[in-house]
Amino acid sequence: MAYIEQLKHLIENELIPDVEDHVDELFEGIASAKDATTDERTQLEDMQALRDEYKELLKELKSGDIDEEEAEQLYTELTAMREEGEEDDEGLYDEEEDEDEDDYDIFDHDNDDQY
Repeated sequence: MAYIEQLKHLIENELIPDVEDHVDELFEGIASAKDATTDERTQLEDMQALRDEYKELLKELKSGDIDEEEAEQLYTELTAMREEGEEDDEGLYDEEEDEDEDDYDIFDHDNDDQY
């Protein structure tokens, strides 16, 4: 029963909230641009479909339609996909590349003589 509970927790407390946050961000981006590109619409539809799939899976877990073995397999797959996604996000900004904020100190001086 451990994997069923872990899977419920993962879906309820991590996956669905993450997808809903992403949907909200997409809505905000579309609203601020006053129009949505085809890519944004597709991404929004995909995220909404994913959220619905997670909710359906959660419903199946709560009703007992998924056994422990299937829950273990789903939990393993979902956590692996999630970790893969986090690794991809890490590449977006590497703090080591921006080793030192001191590089920008030349802009911090109040030197009104320049203007």
